[in-house]
Amino acid sequence: MELIDRYLQAVRAALPKGNQDDIVQELKDSILSQIEEREATVGRTLNEDELVEILRKLGSPAKLASRYREQQGLIGPTVMPIYWRVLKAGLGIALLVQVIAAIVTAAAGRPLLMSLAPIFNYPSVALMVFAWVTLSFAALHFLGAKIQTDKCQMSDQWDPRKLPPLLKAKRGKSRVESAAALVIGAIATAWWLAGLRNPWLIMGPGAALMSFAPIWLKLYPLWIVMGIVEVVRHAFEFARPNAVRQHMLFNLVPRCLSLIAMALLIRASELFLVNPNNPALQEAIGAINYVTRLGITIAAVIALAKLLHDLWKLLAKRFEQAHQAAVGS
Repeated sequence: MELIDRYLQAVRAALPKGNQDDIVQELKDSILSQIEEREATVGRTLNEDELVEILRKLGSPAKLASRYREQQGLIGPTVMPIYWRVLKAGLGIALLVQVIAAIVTAAAGRPLLMSLAPIFNYPSVALMVFAWVTLSFAALHFLGAKIQTDKCQMSDQWDPRKLPPLLKAKRGKSRVESAAALVIGAIATAWWLAGLRNPWLIMGPGAALMSFAPIWLKLYPLWIVMGIVEVVRHAFEFARPNAVRQHMLFNLVPRCLSLIAMALLIRASELFLVNPNNPALQEAIGAINYVTRLGITIAAVIALAKLLHDLWKLLAKRFEQAHQAAVGS
């Protein structure tokens, strides 16, 4: 009955969130009743072709779900699920563009507030995206255009066999968490890149007493790459919240980059320099260098352990899947 579950999953995704459970349960009972009646008639269990025939008569998931949707403003109920997907994708892409623009601006050496301007400007960009997407779908609905979707949407010739696979119960971060992490990560990256060129942003009054050693600015390209990779990682989590295994694979990249950065910092002779006007602080700066290097070393050991642990989990999962496939064949 996996085909039935895949069909119900697709219908659920296109239904209003308030009454998904009741509608899906009612629909499931109806489908199972039809199957039982058909099996009683033919005297055997229905094969896949016969199940496909029953589902085709019900209509595609989007078309069936539209019967439970009322007209919502300018957008017709049939295309409402497609409208929401396009709108979410548009808003997500706009956020990603603004975040990358903030990092690039900070990397170019602009002041912090100027670097964060693209993020602060996101609400107006989002409003523009919302307006254009809504007006486009309203125009399509008004003109009676037939929107064709990929694989299994509103066409009468849709194929139930091409329904998306069942999602596992285990979920990754919610889209709200991923979007928040993306924005916070971008702000932190912009602040860090701007602070390396303007130490008072990071050190505050301490910038009058000491400064960053040259190694930090030598790693400037690496900090930029790490910031962009983190943004892309959170964007992928936003777009594919259920792809938990892919999330783990993606996490390996920033962890490897962070290990490279920490290794280079540990090998550096100095991490902070005393202000020439305060030579009496040389001993204190030496202690700060020692403690900082020790902290980075501990962090590197922990990061390496987490990296090896994730690699082991991924390999163990891969071997388990290969074993199950071999046993099944």
